[in-house]
Amino acid sequence: MSDTPPGLPPFMQDSAGGPPDLSGGSFAQSMGAFGTLLNVQQNISERFPKSKVPWNETRKFLKCFTIDAIRSNSLHKFHMKLFHESGLGSMQLISYAPMNYIFAVPNNPICNCYPALNNQKVCVATTDALHRFFTEELELECSVEEIECIKNGDPVCKFKVALQPISAYQIMLDEQDKMILSGVRPPVDQNELIERVKALTVYKLLDNGKLSEIGNAYMQFAGNMKVQEKIFDPPWKKEEEIAAVASKHSTFGSAFGEMAQKIQDTPAEKAPPATSTAKEENPKLQEEAKKTDSFAELMAKMKKNQEA
Repeated sequence: MSDTPPGLPPFMQDSAGGPPDLSGGSFAQSMGAFGTLLNVQQNISERFPKSKVPWNETRKFLKCFTIDAIRSNSLHKFHMKLFHESGLGSMQLISYAPMNYIFAVPNNPICNCYPALNNQKVCVATTDALHRFFTEELELECSVEEIECIKNGDPVCKFKVALQPISAYQIMLDEQDKMILSGVRPPVDQNELIERVKALTVYKLLDNGKLSEIGNAYMQFAGNMKVQEKIFDPPWKKEEEIAAVASKHSTFGSAFGEMAQKIQDTPAEKAPPATSTAKEENPKLQEEAKKTDSFAELMAKMKKNQEA
């Protein structure tokens, strides 16, 4: 039985080979490096399990087939933010081909954990974090490889993510896509039909409007697999709602007032029932918020009202 504690990310487990040896620098450097990696490990262990993405959002990501479209996708933005907040640096998508993504990390903080190492690739932490995010949070089987590393003399660290085709097709194709592959027109308008055919062609499932060899093989062996798709809100939904509200208002107070109204209008099954006191105070809170320019000022007013 393994002695590895449960819940550790792959780069802290023996099965991943472990990170490069931290020894070779000073004691202070070694302790600082260990602390950095431990902090990254803790962030991944805490943040990643809360970052499960529904298939309908992963499907939108997979159907983006230009770098600009991918960069404007909500899932991609969430991915970049999650990795940055976990201590893995400011990751950027720099190259794309269907089911293949190359990410770069300039000034990679993971490299700083190995001051005494040179002429080798050391970013096991980032490699395994990418693998975990794609396989566990997106349910996309893949391989991940560090292809360039600052510690190996390269200008930036680069990582290639290659998706397993069957895994990608299973999530990317909905029932209407499968109708197209079966030679049946789905109940969509002409513009949507064109976009769906384009996506299926990019992923080599169609060739000149006809089922390709890859498409035929998929439909024979996996096309009829029935999978129950789980529907839930993605982890970034609330952030986007708040950003959308804030963009419509010139002051914090008016934005806060709209958010308070949203909370009040939340259906009972999504929020605990409000008490009679809360129902009475909520309109007052909204009115005060509209007249307030900062959260601190609003809190001060609320405290004063409570003391009165």
